[in-house]
Amino acid sequence: MKKGVITFITGMGAFIGGFYFGQKSLVNIINNYKTKADRNLSNMIVLNDWLDYVYSGKKAEDFFHKNSYKRIMLYGNGYIGTRLSQALTDTDIEIVAIMDKTAKTSTNGLVLGIDAVIPDVDCIVITPVYFYDEIHTMLADKTQVPIVSVKEIFMRR
Repeated sequence: MKKGVITFITGMGAFIGGFYFGQKSLVNIINNYKTKADRNLSNMIVLNDWLDYVYSGKKAEDFFHKNSYKRIMLYGNGYIGTRLSQALTDTDIEIVAIMDKTAKTSTNGLVLGIDAVIPDVDCIVITPVYFYDEIHTMLADKTQVPIVSVKEIFMRR
């Protein structure tokens, strides 16, 4: 009888512990997927606004000309940062550096880690729109250079 009670209590403890830790793990997985979905939606909205901007006859460099930004740094070497870098190729806007938390190597050697010194630029463009506030706070502690979101470039004015 005593052995059966101990087995039952051990089994219930294992069940409750497994249920608790399994639930915590499931919540973390769901939150991770929600963050990814929200980030992807933010990127899709920016790319949609960019297409609308281009179809209205405007170019990516128009924003920089209007604000007298000639030398810029991009923060983010993902999809949007890569496309913006391509859009500014063969224009008079110079991309001095691209800062990225993963600091992937680049064919043009411009990619910097987040601990690097901010180069002499006229403005910094943050391309990961979902994490804008967090990145802006980090950069604002390092520089007085104007910091803009890539969303601002493609706003209809």
